[in-house]
Amino acid sequence: MVRGERNMQFLKGNNLPRVKSSNQSAILRMIYYYGPIQRAEIAERLELTLPTITTNINKMLEEGLVRQVNAAHISGAANGRRAALLEINAGSEFFVGVELVGEQWSVCVADFCGQILSSRCGEVRDKSYEAVMRQFADSYAECLAESRKRPEDICGVGIGLPGLIDRENGTLWKNSTFQWSNKKVRQDFAALTGYRGRITVENNATARGISAQIFHWKELARGRSFAYMLVASGIACPVFLNNSGYRGSVVGTGEAGHMVIDPHGRSCNCGNRGCLEAYASERSIINECINEMHQERAVTLSRLCVDSERPTMEEILRAQQEGDRDVGRVIEEAIYILAIAMSNIINFTRPDTMLVDCKLFTSMNNRNLLLNKSKSALCNPTFYGADIRFAEAGNFANALGGVAVAIDEKLENVE
Repeated sequence: MVRGERNMQFLKGNNLPRVKSSNQSAILRMIYYYGPIQRAEIAERLELTLPTITTNINKMLEEGLVRQVNAAHISGAANGRRAALLEINAGSEFFVGVELVGEQWSVCVADFCGQILSSRCGEVRDKSYEAVMRQFADSYAECLAESRKRPEDICGVGIGLPGLIDRENGTLWKNSTFQWSNKKVRQDFAALTGYRGRITVENNATARGISAQIFHWKELARGRSFAYMLVASGIACPVFLNNSGYRGSVVGTGEAGHMVIDPHGRSCNCGNRGCLEAYASERSIINECINEMHQERAVTLSRLCVDSERPTMEEILRAQQEGDRDVGRVIEEAIYILAIAMSNIINFTRPDTMLVDCKLFTSMNNRNLLLNKSKSALCNPTFYGADIRFAEAGNFANALGGVAVAIDEKLENVE
């Protein structure tokens, strides 16, 4: 069972418009996840009558949201007849995704199935909220022009930002990395772009988790739940259910980065001391590598750096690969602490799958190090076995998290 599959108890009630809307949403999700699929199978999975399924699907066919395709031959069909199958019409709706992960921003236009039509990305130079929002707005206009779409062609915009988000009101409460607080993101994006459609604002790690559920659900469908650990300038680990109609993370944004691992340790941007992200985030790794270079160590990294005061994670990983022992020590210490934190999250939340999204683990050696370090903390009588996987480069790039959030809103609010 996936997010779109619900029991009848969620669909019953005396409020007929609400029931109709819930049915439409459940049917559209079923087609989105399982298509091509027969009407009879949708009725069986959702425990709805075939006439109810047919009425709702006819409306979706008229609107172009879904389309009918012919199966070459359905096994068991009477007299070997061909059966009509239903699938999402990818070109029926278009969405804009916007994301900020670490200091990397991205904006894209994609179709209903997440196929990117145009995109822009870059590194944040001016960390002020106003400058970043202006970059989003400018890139939005460029992507629309390149994809030859008008604002009225866009069904929804999804914005994924780090920090504490009020999704209902479209605001950002707090972002300790950039020192932003109480920002009216939905309102500001609409004002800058002139877009008048649905704008959904979500935490970036949660957005990427939703992206995993929507675009990679077959890889996660066997488990009841999964955790998505995003390691960038901060660290977050939302947890999702696969067998429930509940939308989003069941633990909010999962601010794992502010778990205190040493109450007398390093200062964190949040104001506390000894937070996980002060030891294992990209920002902390970069800062430690800068300290190494200031002490005339990390010689290989110093040679590779374009700017010794601003090394990139790519340069750091290359220095590690070329045998820089000082850089290697910094990375190993960060992975060791991250492995302990990851193991604690697994032991506490018990997800069937842990999906780790971090540039460090583009290196197979670093992946193996994380897995080996976590074994000792996980090999105990309470551990029932979580499948630890790594987000492959490109799977969640180019603002697909933002696109997924916008698509998720569409699937939930079928008009």
